[in-house]
Parts: sequence; C-alpha cells; structure tokens
Amino acid sequence: MSLLSELVVRYDMDLEDALNEIIQRGYPVNLFLKEGGLEDLIQNFIEKLKKQKSDILEKYDIRKAIEESEKDVKENSKVLQKKLKVYPNFLNEFNKAIQNFSFDQLNFLKWNLFKNSKIGSYDLIENFNELLSNMEIHNYILEGSKKYKFLGSHQLSKKDAIDILKFLEELEKLIRNLENSLQNGDIYNFDLEKLSKYLGPESYEEFINRRKEILEKLIEILQKKGRIHRTDEGKLQLSPLSIKRIGRKALEEIFKHLKADFLGGSLITKENGDGDQVLPITREYQIGDNVSNIDFVNSILNAYIRTNQPKPKIRDLEVFKSRGYAKSSVVILLDMSGSMYRLDRFFYAKKMILALDALIKEDFKEDTLHFVGFASFAKVYSISEIPKLQPYPVTLFDPYIRLRIDLSKIQNQNKESIPKYFTNLQRGLELARKVLSTNQTKNKQIILITDGVPTAHIEGNYLNINYPPSPADFDFALREAIACKEEGITINTFLLTNEWNYSFFEGRSFIQDFAAKTKGRIFYPHPSELGKIVLADFIEEKRKLIS
Repeated sequence: MSLLSELVVRYDMDLEDALNEIIQRGYPVNLFLKEGGLEDLIQNFIEKLKKQKSDILEKYDIRKAIEESEKDVKENSKVLQKKLKVYPNFLNEFNKAIQNFSFDQLNFLKWNLFKNSKIGSYDLIENFNELLSNMEIHNYILEGSKKYKFLGSHQLSKKDAIDILKFLEELEKLIRNLENSLQNGDIYNFDLEKLSKYLGPESYEEFINRRKEILEKLIEILQKKGRIHRTDEGKLQLSPLSIKRIGRKALEEIFKHLKADFLGGSLITKENGDGDQVLPITREYQIGDNVSNIDFVNSILNAYIRTNQPKPKIRDLEVFKSRGYAKSSVVILLDMSGSMYRLDRFFYAKKMILALDALIKEDFKEDTLHFVGFASFAKVYSISEIPKLQPYPVTLFDPYIRLRIDLSKIQNQNKESIPKYFTNLQRGLELARKVLSTNQTKNKQIILITDGVPTAHIEGNYLNINYPPSPADFDFALREAIACKEEGITINTFLLTNEWNYSFFEGRSFIQDFAAKTKGRIFYPHPSELGKIVLADFIEEKRKLIS
C-alpha cells in the first residue's frame, strides 16, 4: 500500500495501472504464485525449455563448424601475411595475434596500420575487416563448444552452429528469467514473444490469463480490506481508509525527523484517550481544574524531586491543557499553477496536506480543515480528491501574455479553452475567506502554499491573465489579503521559491507589501521540508492559543 499510494500521489497514475506496476516489480506476486497455479505453470514452462535444450545438445556436434571457421581464419591470414612481408615489424605482431587467435590484438594492429599512412591502404583494411569477422565467428563457436556439452553426431555447418548457439542462449535467458520469477515474484521480466515462439501461442495465452488472475485477486483482497473501492463508473480508487493511512504515514515520517524538545514530545498516539487532552504539555494545577486531566507521572516526579517521596501535594500537581481553549479553523490554500510541477513541489504539498489532516483528526478533533486549490480560478476540494490532484499544465509558451476574458459570455463548454495554469491569488484568498466565514470559531487561519507571484485577477466580469505580472494582479490580491485580515484571519505563507522577493514594478516587492498588509509570517522551506515546517508551525501556534 505504501508503494501503491506513492505511485498514485506522486505520478497521478490510475489505480489499476499502479497495481500492474507493483505486480511488474514483483512485490505481492509471491503471495499468489502457488495459490493461482502460476507457480506450477511457470515450472512446467521451465521443464519444457530445458527439455528443448537437452534435445539439441544430444542431437548435434559442432566440431566440424569449429574446423570450418578455423580454416577461414587461416586463409584470410595467408593473404595478409603476403602483403605484410615488406613490413617485418607489423608481420611479427600479426603472426603473434594469429597464433593466439586474438581478436583484440588483431583489432589493435589494424588501427595502428590505419594511422600509418605509409602502410595503411583501403585494400589492406578490407582484408583486416574480413579476418576480424571470421576470427570473431571462430571464437564464438569455440566458446560455445566449451559452454555447451554437445553429445550428438549430427555435424553442423558454421552458419547452422551460430544459429543453434544463439537459440541456446535465448533459451537459457528465458529459463533464467522464469526461475527468477519463482524466486522474487517478478512475472514481467522476460520476453513474452520468446515464450510464444518456443512454447507456442497456447502457453502464451495461458500465462497472460494467469497473470490477469493475480491482478484480480489482488484487487479483491484490497477491496475486502477496505483499501480500495470501485466507483459507480467501475473505476478503481483509493478508499477513505487508505487516504487516511497515507496521511498517517506522512505524519509519522514528518515527526520522525522533528526533535522531541522542539515539539515538546511526540504528538502521535494510536489511543484517543479520555477527556479533552490535546497536547502532551502541562501547567500547574489550579483549584477547579478537571481532575481527570491530571498528569500523574509528572506530578509524582515533582513530589519526588521536592521531598524525595512519591506522594504529591497540591503544589506538585500538573494538568494537561485542554483542547477546548484552542479550537480553530484552517484553510490550506494550495497553488495549482503550472510551475508547481517543478522539483516535486506539488507532491510534497499533497503529502503535507494529508499529514496535517491526519494530525487534526487525531489530536485536534474540534478543529476544522478545508482545502482550496487555486490557479486561474479557485475551487474547494475534499480530502478524497487530494491524492489524485495535479497542477494545471502549461498550454501557452509566449514570453509576453496579456489576456482579458469576459466570463459573462463564456459558456461552460467553452471554459475549457481558458488557460487554467496562471496564479490568481485574489480568487484563492476570496474563496478561502468565504469558507472560513461559515465557521463560528474565533481562531481562523489560511496556510498559503505557493511558488510564484500573482499573474491573474478578476475585475467585474473579466478574468485578466498576465505574464509577466501586471500591477493590477498585485493590487487585487492585496485587497483580498486585507479583507482576510479585517475578518480576523491569519495568513501564514509558505513560499517554495524566492520569486516574491523580486521587484517587478519600480522597486516594488510583492512580498514586502503582502507581509506589511497582512501582518502574517513568511516561510521559505525547500519543497521536501514543507511538511515539517508547516506542522511544526501549526503546533506552535496551537500552543500559543492554549496558553
């Protein structure tokens, strides 16, 4: 499931394609080889191929082919020896190479001749090429006779011997790959055409059908365990349980790399516990506090440190802080513009979202978390949609773009023609603000994740798209940011690039304007560090609200 979720979340693969991919890698197949009868089928294939190999070796003899190839080498060498008589040094080296039947020595000598314009000639090089070809054939047949023990009496010609040796090599490779498939479950790493060629189309069809049965069996098991399900249209999808586990795994990975003293201890617990406990941090007990929230371990330790006796008094008691003091509502505002494809930015953002969702559901159950994706437009997404979500692809490649689109005249079917990959931060903030307005909590926050300055805005009925950005893109985004601040919404921005620092218009930096008007904080994480920084900041802010 870890590999499956990685393929779906990172590469936006269809679930069935992802399942086929992990079967190709051999991971779950050993579970089904025996049960599905594929193990016996493969073993039967191996035995048939070995029988073919044995029949060939018992039938043929290649000594005649060796003699024939050696004769060709000697005839070629005699021609060259005559031509090299006038060059005794070269002739001496040539005779050594022939005596050793050394292809490498001959090839080296050929190139030395070629470099020497006084000796090398076209005819001489052609003679060498012919000799080298025959030498290579001779050595190949000779090595084949050592590798395979030919026991038959049917003598092969040079040409037939080459064909038989290549055939044996293909058989051995297929046998080897089939044996590997039994050991490691990889039932894809061999040539199915060769399987059909040597064992017939019936064997090929049977193997394909058994392999399909493995996929269906795997799907059946995952469905029964609630890991995947089919939609009404018959398409496979990750189940809510699997999405929750992806988030849980991402959360564990993030916390594994965070220092305990930074977070005040681990927040990950499989038990929900009783009462309103939210964080493993405590304060002194006060009269009227709920005694069910007493931290007995720290209370006893306090008493032991003070009196050397494990009998706490009122002054030693500590209580866990209550979740009720820190109820909040959060919108993750995620940039879906085309540039978010780079450096796996979007992949790491999705993992962070799933991890934060898991954290809130486990440790901050009264909090609410919403997701808004924005590019040229903005939309609210459910948690089940996050794994398959991807940035919008770039469709225009002009260095200078100025588009003004009257949305009142655009029908739904024509909306597809609008470039969707630009950065309309105004619309994203507006939708996030509307989502938060429906929550009654006082503590409201937008976690903005983006990698570029605004390049689009909506004014009246018109969508304006600009590249490079226009001053109006900045102004409309800032107006919406101010509206968020006036409604008590904190905006914490996580920038996956330093582009916001650039001065686009007469020394004007968007980041300075944005930070000044929102009074929010700006972070510059590397995409791979995004999860750690967002979660650490989220928990720190919760601590402040609690205290």
